[in-house]
Amino acid sequence: MQTGGFRSPALAVIVCLLAPMPEDSRADDVALGSIRLRGGYDANPQLLPGGKPSAFTGVDAAFALGRSSDSIKTGLTGEIQRADYAAREIDPSERMRVVLEAESEAFAGWALKSRTGVESIRSYNLRSFEAEQEVRAQWIGGAVRPFVSAAARYATLNETNAILTDFLPDDLRFTRVTLIPGITALTPLGEFGASINLSAIRYSPTLDLFGYRRDNERVEPFLFYRWTDDLVSVSAAVSHVNGVWHDVDFTDLRATLFDLSLSMRSKDHPWRLELSGRRAVGETSFPISPVTVTETYAGKLTYAATDAWSLGLVARWLRTGYPDSPFSSRTVAYGVTGSYRIDDDWSLGAEIVRVNASALDGMSVDSAVGSLSLSRRFDLTGAVSGKTANLVTTAEPVTTDDPAMKRTAATPSHAQTERSARSAMPAPVSTQISNQVSNQVSNQVPDSVPNPVATGVY
Repeated sequence: MQTGGFRSPALAVIVCLLAPMPEDSRADDVALGSIRLRGGYDANPQLLPGGKPSAFTGVDAAFALGRSSDSIKTGLTGEIQRADYAAREIDPSERMRVVLEAESEAFAGWALKSRTGVESIRSYNLRSFEAEQEVRAQWIGGAVRPFVSAAARYATLNETNAILTDFLPDDLRFTRVTLIPGITALTPLGEFGASINLSAIRYSPTLDLFGYRRDNERVEPFLFYRWTDDLVSVSAAVSHVNGVWHDVDFTDLRATLFDLSLSMRSKDHPWRLELSGRRAVGETSFPISPVTVTETYAGKLTYAATDAWSLGLVARWLRTGYPDSPFSSRTVAYGVTGSYRIDDDWSLGAEIVRVNASALDGMSVDSAVGSLSLSRRFDLTGAVSGKTANLVTTAEPVTTDDPAMKRTAATPSHAQTERSARSAMPAPVSTQISNQVSNQVSNQVPDSVPNPVATGVY
């Protein structure tokens, strides 16, 4: 049955893209949008043994608004994704996300940044909601820059899997409060830093449906590094989480986590290689495990002989472990992608991916997906400066967690997965929000079609 969400995808797309348009546009404003129509065929959408194949159609839309003044920079980004399957027994998948950021100019040597985000996901095996408010202050008066970040987060979560095949009668609800003090150092060799993440999570009600008490506190020290030039970008973060749970049946967690990424271009730019690896802890509604520990390794090799054509090889390996239980799931996916840029605004995409997954019950299942897409990027205001127009046409995705390797109907939410270890690193204060929102649009709606590939929730 329908799991909820917006009832009219077309109306939601229009509202998402057009409602926030500024009335008094200025030359330095950024107001960008993207929309993509896609469709294809999935041999096993739910990755079930003997699963029924289905055709699917989808629409993705994203917008990014940015404005700078003498004292503050603001950015608003949003995205909507929906996929419908010809097999009516498979629920449509819906994802909506909006983020508002504001960054002040330095005051007495300190820069302040605020981030407010809301996300909702509904699919055949996941229901989640998250609202988070984060405030960060950073000293920018020299090469050594201390910072402190505080965040409050409310989330709900409800999952199904091969063992617990139905949703819980009530969603899990929890609140997390986080404090992150740290320091960064800017050197000719890159940016180095250290921080410590102090957090407490409280569930409501205190006992879940099975009588477990999931409240916990965590201490997580971080070390991180990043370096970027015209051809190479490197980012690395390592942390060690120490979690203490209030239930005697849950083992306290001690785990080393990491978030690594490498992006390289050839000098003449036809080749681009992106590699990433991540080990993270996330929340779960699985009854006998307090959290999940997920490892993901991904790679993408892209060849673009001209500005119009690009071809790519993509691969991803994912494993999700459930502490205090013998269960784990694994997903391997690999395939080819292609895109053709018709002009500065229109592009076509195609993708073929092979998937193999091992579910919690040990069953191995396979799938294959083929899809096509038509995308358009555009200026929302109709009065773009040359700088903004250039951002529209040249912004490219920089993440190696490629949307092409995520299952449309089971996109993991922030309510499940903790923020990347790199979240301990404050973004450079000098980064213009106009650039950030331009990249946001490009990342939300890339040229290649997002392929439905399992994320390990199953």
